[in-house]
Amino acid sequence: MNVVPVNNVNIHPSAGGQPLTSKTKTSFSKVLNNALDKVNQSLTKSDQSMTEIASGNVQNLHNAMIDIQKSNILLQATVEVRNKVIDAYQEMMRMQI
Repeated sequence: MNVVPVNNVNIHPSAGGQPLTSKTKTSFSKVLNNALDKVNQSLTKSDQSMTEIASGNVQNLHNAMIDIQKSNILLQATVEVRNKVIDAYQEMMRMQI
């Protein structure tokens, strides 16, 4: 997303049209790290749920299965995003200057 200068104030589309402040400024790497941390936490929770199911100590089978499916979907989405980024990078490398 592009930062749009308006009257010498930087407006970022994701900031809801509000001026950028130290609270709203985030780097791409921080956003990416946060997203990957959430995926990792979900996978860890899914592993715990699978262990509970396998050992027979599951308290709520319904919630355990939901956790497992959520982590599966998050992992699939992460892999697809990675594939798209790699495709875009390869396409840029094929461009002639």
